[in-house]
Amino acid sequence: MKKEFTMESTTQGQVSVKIMADGSISIKGLGGNVDRDTDIDSAMSIWKMYKSYRSNDIVIRSGSGLCGVYPYDPKQPTLTNYVENDTLHSTTVEELAQNVFRFYPGLFNSADQTRIIHLLRYHDLGETVDNPDDGSKDHDEKFEEELATFISKISYLVPAAQEQLIRDFIMFENADYLCWDEESKKMMQFAKLCDKADAPLGAFVYESQGRHGSLTYKKEHFGGITDQDEKYAQEIGDYSQAGIWTAHMIDTYGRYKYIEIFIEIIIAACKDIRGEIFPWMREFCKKRRVPNYLLDKM
Repeated sequence: MKKEFTMESTTQGQVSVKIMADGSISIKGLGGNVDRDTDIDSAMSIWKMYKSYRSNDIVIRSGSGLCGVYPYDPKQPTLTNYVENDTLHSTTVEELAQNVFRFYPGLFNSADQTRIIHLLRYHDLGETVDNPDDGSKDHDEKFEEELATFISKISYLVPAAQEQLIRDFIMFENADYLCWDEESKKMMQFAKLCDKADAPLGAFVYESQGRHGSLTYKKEHFGGITDQDEKYAQEIGDYSQAGIWTAHMIDTYGRYKYIEIFIEIIIAACKDIRGEIFPWMREFCKKRRVPNYLLDKM
């Protein structure tokens, strides 16, 4: 097999690929337009890759549609108003984690990375109905219900895998407890931050599609919002979905290991989609003692 392809990349210019008769492959033109040693570029690259991955959210899988499993029109192969489900969320959280691993390779060894990804793949199997993280349900009650469901749903795995996932799920849902060993705590706090950062980052993806989420809609159509959400809205003067979810993440998980990486990614996403950072974010973060180097990037 001997072939040559030349393609135009929107981010890198011309890329050439040569496949030689002996099976060797030559690729030229991959520059990478960021300095890997510059944190803000790493944050922007992680966000851009996350957004690029999510560009397929709208693409309808055609095979089952053509076989009558669900409505499908080949003339309309994408959905502009698709809904988010737990399986989609699990894959986007994994994508976020994997890209942080790529740009910050010293955080975890390969075995720990695999352990984190396994937990993120299954972390929402405890849910039969998604409960918003808005303070509307008691944490311990929610945890007990979800743990029972989680144990049931992973019961088809080999016992060793079940045991590890159950242990990690417990730590993931209570990642600030002092009783865990230090390495497990770091891993599960990282996993929780991936989970929670996915919410505001996803909100920015929807904004890029022209679908702006606001808690005023929740007020008007679902009987109001919780005291927790109202508290953040009053402090930041913002009812946007992306804004309140960002404030909640920083306020709730600000002491978690690696929080600074995720704040920086959100800064990058906000600048990319809105052209500027939230007007309230610098002062909000300053009150939470976020490091000055991050404040300077806001």
